[in-house]
Amino acid sequence: MQIWSGTVLRRLTWHNSSQSDQQLREYLILALLRSRACVTLQDGELSYLFIANLPRIWSVRPDETPTDETVFGAGVGAEIVAAKKRALKTGKAGWLEVSAREGTLFEVHIETVPSLDGRYQVLTTIVDITEARRRERVLRDLLLEVSHRSKNLLAVIQGLASQSARYSETLEQFLSEFRGRIQALASSQDLVTEADWFGVALRDLAEAQAALQDEGYRPELVFSGLNPVLTPNAALHIGLGLHELMAWLPERARGSRRQKVILSCDPGSGGAPGNLELSWHLVDDGSSDSGPGQVRRPGEFSSLLLEKVIPQSLNGSAAFGVAGNHTDYQLKFPKTESNIRYTGDGDPEQEANSSN
Repeated sequence: MQIWSGTVLRRLTWHNSSQSDQQLREYLILALLRSRACVTLQDGELSYLFIANLPRIWSVRPDETPTDETVFGAGVGAEIVAAKKRALKTGKAGWLEVSAREGTLFEVHIETVPSLDGRYQVLTTIVDITEARRRERVLRDLLLEVSHRSKNLLAVIQGLASQSARYSETLEQFLSEFRGRIQALASSQDLVTEADWFGVALRDLAEAQAALQDEGYRPELVFSGLNPVLTPNAALHIGLGLHELMAWLPERARGSRRQKVILSCDPGSGGAPGNLELSWHLVDDGSSDSGPGQVRRPGEFSSLLLEKVIPQSLNGSAAFGVAGNHTDYQLKFPKTESNIRYTGDGDPEQEANSSN
């Protein structure tokens, strides 16, 4: 069995000689139907000889002889006719993309093939590429989003590097603090990536940051209240804040390793539906080497991050306090779509609508 492609005769790659052309033809037609590709053949006058596997949005009326205009409509039909006439005139294959009803998109390949009597006919192959183009758009949008987020993340890292260096007294201090902050960002970024950039639950974020700390100074985390799913941006900044608080624990402990952190998240003061209040409450067992009044606050840059940079990134506010063996940090921020996917105390769609 032979297959024409353009003006070149192509044979099947291989076939058993016991198979007749009729049998092979039936199998090829069945494969064509399953491929969802449409194939048409016309003579040199563009009169149809056959139409196979026509997409459902087009049709051929049983009481009329089909033409390109009656099958594809006036607009698309005129485009296809012009392309077919060019192929007959030049002998060169061509292709075009056409839009149809219901937002569908088709790729049309047109070529001339010789008939048994030597006359040229027009062979047209039509393939639905709607889904392929949709995937391309989604991939392009994702790449743009990744590029945007990468630039933002690099800007954050650049800022951390310069400010960590500015507030460090020694190279060793800079390396230790900067590496810790990079690890904190990387841990949060891993959670964001695992969630397909949707968001990260607060408790998962806190546990991941705690896992980065030395086991001897790893606090006992006790959760209460809501467990909101944070947006990627909020997860990166709140994760960095949790790191700063946990990295400060060895300084705070002074020999005491039995510390408990109560991490709670609740609606803002007065139950305001548009705000969330994240609270960090640290209590050690009182065996710290530094007594009341001798506890030092976090370093200057850590304080700047906790009280200025992080709340500003969420359009919120923060307060930090140390008294005796108690430490409190409160972060208040609006429950907007830029900060929260959903809080976990209601329907995600309703929460998103109420915050807009």
